[in-house]
Amino acid sequence: MDLYRRIDETMEKNRAALEHAQQNQWEQKPVWEKERQEREMEKRQRAQFSNIGLVGTAFMLVNLVAQIGMVVCMGFIDGRTAGALHLLSNTGLMFISAVSMYLIAFPIALALLQAIPKCKEPSGESWGAEGFLVVLVISMGIGLVGNLLGQAVELFKPASGLSGENLEGLLMSSNVWVNLLCTAVLAPVVEELLFRKLLMDRLLGYGEWAAVLVSGFMFGMAHGNFGQFFYAFGLGLVWAYMYAKTGRVSFTIVLHMIFNLMGGVMVTELLKGLDGDTGGFGIIPFLERICSVDLSQVVIVVSGMALLGYILLMVGCVIGGITLLIVFRRKIKFLPGIWPIKKGRRFRTVFFNPGMIIYFLVCVMLFVLSW
Repeated sequence: MDLYRRIDETMEKNRAALEHAQQNQWEQKPVWEKERQEREMEKRQRAQFSNIGLVGTAFMLVNLVAQIGMVVCMGFIDGRTAGALHLLSNTGLMFISAVSMYLIAFPIALALLQAIPKCKEPSGESWGAEGFLVVLVISMGIGLVGNLLGQAVELFKPASGLSGENLEGLLMSSNVWVNLLCTAVLAPVVEELLFRKLLMDRLLGYGEWAAVLVSGFMFGMAHGNFGQFFYAFGLGLVWAYMYAKTGRVSFTIVLHMIFNLMGGVMVTELLKGLDGDTGGFGIIPFLERICSVDLSQVVIVVSGMALLGYILLMVGCVIGGITLLIVFRRKIKFLPGIWPIKKGRRFRTVFFNPGMIIYFLVCVMLFVLSW
């Protein structure tokens, strides 16, 4: 054991001596040489963030063009068949959205990202079940607060707005199994791989704070409407921080699945039940046929009680999330990265570059269209 300790102490002394020598070498360089290297570093940093923004722009535009193209094609087929296939039903529109985003736009973005080099792996901390549960509670609380903010903003939208009501109507009238597949399976897997792992692996070298902020910002803007932006931005920050610290994208995928399953599938089915819809997963109609009874009133009562329980749970998560953030606030730290961005130039480097500006403008266009 003494031998191992002496080896560790020797390695630590050598590392400290190397860092000291590098610092002295840097300090001995002429001022103009330091400034030149700083400009070159900033140029490389801005180029990296710009390239990430351009990939995000390509993802959004390809998704938009693919959706328009598929809607036109489906409309043509529906017209030729006198609407017999119902290809442009709400279920069909959800299918089109999933195919265009996850099977067309995502592979193209993945291919483009291969040309951008990775710069640092996540920290690799071990959080365990306790850390996962803490993030889950905080995520649910952020989801409720962000959703309320989004709904408040949408109160000011014109009567012809497309975002909130259209999304709710799409979920309410779509097939439950299609909703489950698209919302609780495909969306979490693809979005976490893109906005967390693939994106952040190429930004962590410039500081965890920058990677987390860009991941959350791009994730929120990618939703394309005010109704979803606030909670998506908040959740993006939390899940990005978790990935930066643990390197476990599987954690964020599961968190995303739970959030979408509860908010996008379970609540939708409970609202249907509150309206007397007994379709759901097909269980109620099966029981009605077997027992020869009408269970619509039972479904209404049970759905109402379940919705009340869900609301109380979410309120509890808001209170619990605030408490946990206060308790763990001193443990929230961001590592500087291998090539830290110089203070005073952070916003300019991260956001004020061609790629990020174009991404922002494209997303703003989608916000306007949804408004």
